[in-house]
Amino acid sequence: MAAILLLGGLSACDKQATDYREYLGEKEKVYPGVMRQLEAMPGRDRIRFTWHPSADPSVKTYKITWNRGASSQEVPATSHDPSQTLTATVNGLAEDSYDFQVYALDGAGNVSVPAPLSGVRSYGARYESGLRNRGVISKWFEADQTLVIQWATADTVHTGSRIIYTGLDGREQTVLTEADEAETRDAAKGNRSAYCPVTNPSVRPSTLSMPQNRIH
Repeated sequence: MAAILLLGGLSACDKQATDYREYLGEKEKVYPGVMRQLEAMPGRDRIRFTWHPSADPSVKTYKITWNRGASSQEVPATSHDPSQTLTATVNGLAEDSYDFQVYALDGAGNVSVPAPLSGVRSYGARYESGLRNRGVISKWFEADQTLVIQWATADTVHTGSRIIYTGLDGREQTVLTEADEAETRDAAKGNRSAYCPVTNPSVRPSTLSMPQNRIH
């Protein structure tokens, strides 16, 4: 009698294990391989994503979703080498905090287990208005009109400064500096010619605007 009950129990378990097939058209659910090391880098009205692609060769695209799935962007799976890095930028995001889900999709439309990222912030004018300009210890023009700027230590959120000035040709010029740059020398000429293509002497001291912070 005990053996009969045991066999009956096994039969019931087998039936439960296959009950899902009627909902899947007698097919098993396929989950494509997921990406690894998903990261987000916030910017102004945008967020950039990086990840290592899935080694699953069936993966054709990646789908980034937000606003509880109401908004999405698809990215081609250009590599299946996990040692490489894929990138995608979601633009046009209002200044806010977002929860993202990123999926891998194969050619048949099967969807992987999601990779979530929560509380990712897109910055904008509100945040920018609260930024402080980096302090300047001293600035001067040398005899050959080379501009020299000595910077105060940047705060922890500072990534760079934008120096705007007017050259002797009357055109507005812009120089970008890094947060770890203690001194900016020859900002208006020479090795900065990519930013400031003007002839020496290149800057009128009275036109110097120091500095402007912006989110990029």
